[in-house]
Amino acid sequence: MRVLGLGGSHHDFCACLVEDGEVIAAVEEERLTRVKQAFGLGPRLARCLAADAVLQEAGLGIDDVDLVVANDFLNRVYSLRFDNRVHWIGHHLSHAASTFYTAPFDSAAVLVLDGRGSAVEGPDGLRGETITHYAADSDGLRTIRQQLGRVTLTDVRMEDPNEDSVGWMYEAVSKAIGFVSRRTGMGEPGKTMGLAPYGGRRYVDALAETFHLADGEFRQSFAQQDALRELIAGELAKAPDERSREAVRADFAFAAQANTERIVLELARWLHEATGERRLCLAGGVALNSVTNYRLLTETPFEQVHIVPAAGDNGTGLGAALYGYHEIGGHPRKDTRTPFSPYLGPRHGTADIDAAIEQYRRQLRVEHPDDLFDHVAAQLADGAIVGWFQGRSEIGPRALGNRSILADPRPAGMKDHINAKVKHREAFRPFAPVVLESRQAEFFTSDAPNYYMLLVPDVRPEHRATIAAVTHVDGSARMQTASPRLNRPLCDLLTAFDRITGVPVLLNTSFNDNDEPIVETPQDAIRCFLNTEMDLLVLGDTVLRRSGAA
Repeated sequence: MRVLGLGGSHHDFCACLVEDGEVIAAVEEERLTRVKQAFGLGPRLARCLAADAVLQEAGLGIDDVDLVVANDFLNRVYSLRFDNRVHWIGHHLSHAASTFYTAPFDSAAVLVLDGRGSAVEGPDGLRGETITHYAADSDGLRTIRQQLGRVTLTDVRMEDPNEDSVGWMYEAVSKAIGFVSRRTGMGEPGKTMGLAPYGGRRYVDALAETFHLADGEFRQSFAQQDALRELIAGELAKAPDERSREAVRADFAFAAQANTERIVLELARWLHEATGERRLCLAGGVALNSVTNYRLLTETPFEQVHIVPAAGDNGTGLGAALYGYHEIGGHPRKDTRTPFSPYLGPRHGTADIDAAIEQYRRQLRVEHPDDLFDHVAAQLADGAIVGWFQGRSEIGPRALGNRSILADPRPAGMKDHINAKVKHREAFRPFAPVVLESRQAEFFTSDAPNYYMLLVPDVRPEHRATIAAVTHVDGSARMQTASPRLNRPLCDLLTAFDRITGVPVLLNTSFNDNDEPIVETPQDAIRCFLNTEMDLLVLGDTVLRRSGAA
């Protein structure tokens, strides 16, 4: 059985192909259109390039597909090509399927939290999904409890006020403290999470007065949302200078993060009591809050936590396809022991790499070292910033070693250099470490596998100076576990770097410039390399430098 899943909402469109229970391919529309979050494409959205890409990966056409599944919060323009065939499911259900059916568990509790999902018309007006609790096992997903917050529709969908939404609250704080995308108008909550450790507890209690939390339920009315925005605007207005305003912003970021952690922990503890499960699966945009995720693992009765790497709307195509195969098609799961591989994008072979190099031949110098890993590791140890392009692209917003920019994690100044010269972004934003699975517990306070960079443990105190470039101001790190089961080339490079330096860790950030999608093709990689101050580009086993570079 072949199932094509379409995903997204008004942003983060994606497609996935599942055949006989195996995820054959998945990719986000933004990687192909080169428009961040595929937002604002207008009529171009109907091209649905991601669907073509995943079908081409399998050598299939749409007539070879048995079922097309999409979530009903999806902009219908994206499904126009297949509209007479689409089986529609709920938005939160697609999130839940994306995380449960990629988890190494036979059964689990599932928690979905985001800004808003599917809408239903009720006696008091329109309501949208905000928080849904599930139990999942071999019989499928069962809703335990669902919160539906009132929605007020506006001319701009992303501005629709929505009650009882943890995701809305975090985004509202992000916007109010100035983290708003100039291109889309959406908030940038990842920046808020990065800024939070620079703040203090000044506004934690005041922000908590703008919502209600009890008995595993989160409530925030329109009036409380207005009060939240007024609180932040008032405090910023009172600040006498820019330095004081920056302190206010940092303290509100801290308050948003602290309260979000408290809310999610309370919701998870309620779900544990309701299900008795020891394993938890998470999805929805709030599940990208890796600091909160780690606290779920360490401070709740759940012994294992799985978060799908594409936890936001860019994973709903994956969830739709898996739901179609398992629950609509009625097929049981085959294997829950192998970690889910996120490396599902289109293949770009040697011929594609050679063609891209030829296109930029005059600007590049080509090398083919005898031992790629030793050669690149030596360059990294000598301070080089390396664009690393291998195999199939990873799904989700985190670079997981196939579309990464890598660097030496030891010099503290490396963080500022990459932020300023390569990523062109705010100086406070941290970078992630990737570490060999066999050495993880030596450097970090967790030995739990973190293959998708969605947990934030602490760096062990004795190693914070050792890997200063990836240790955040509070001593934490959003680390990635590198496993040979998932990514052998990345592990080989880490092993080579360890032989030279004694440190089995590299700085790993997404291969893109600020406000552009992660690179997908060899051409994308070369363009990004030439437009930034990276020193080296590795495409497969080929090493590239700029012409005239030392």
